[in-house]
This record gives sequence, C-alpha cells and structure tokens, in this order.
Amino acid sequence: MRGGCLSSEKEEKKVRDVMSSPVVSVLPTDSVFEAASKMMSHGVGAVVIESGGRPEGIVTERDLIRRVLMEGKDPKKVACREIMSKPLVTIDPEASILKAITLMKEKEIRRIVVVKGGRTVGIVTEKELIRNLL
Repeated sequence: MRGGCLSSEKEEKKVRDVMSSPVVSVLPTDSVFEAASKMMSHGVGAVVIESGGRPEGIVTERDLIRRVLMEGKDPKKVACREIMSKPLVTIDPEASILKAITLMKEKEIRRIVVVKGGRTVGIVTEKELIRNLL
C-alpha cells in the first residue's frame, strides 16, 4: 500500500529532481526590457541576474510590473540591478523539496535559485514543487 509511504517518499526527493535547468540569466547592466524579452522568448517568469557567472539577484514578472510599469519607468532605460530582488535566496541541489517549500514559505517567495559551488545550476518554482507533491 503506497498511501502510508507518501510522506517519506516526498522527503527523499531532492531539489535537483524537480529544478529547471539551464536557467535564463542576464547581466546586472542589461535593461529590464532585455530581461522581459528573454522571459518571453524562453517562456519563463523570471531571470537570474548574474555577474562573472555568479548569481546576484532575480527579476520576476511581478518585479517588472511593480517596479517598472506601475512606476511609469521606461523598461529600456532601467537596468536590471535597479529592480532585482536581493539578497538572492538560494538552495543546494541536494536539499530536500520539503526544505525548499519551507524556505519559500518563510521568505514569502515563489522561486529559489539552485546553486552549487557558487554557480547557478537551476531554479525551482512553487508550481514545480506542488506538481511533485501531488
């Protein structure tokens, strides 16, 4: 009977098993217009801001709406570093998905960048985690 083992099976599942990779990224100096264009062309809701191959922040669709559009700013003139969310919340690919869910709840976020050795290796979203729990 599988029903009794459900929670222990989910605890064993790792972030690496549910993360998306590769991650779409932009430079801190890139315009938010460029970031939005990459989001559209790759069908993602966020881009990781990287400098020297290391993650520094994240820009989400929500950031674009709240920090650019609703403030009447020109997306072609605003650099990603000006609106990115930081400090970046990260998680190790070997962490459990339950740890990822707990971290999202604590930080009130919907995405966590997966980092190994200081480098971005993936991203895990609230939607991916929910799909893997059902």
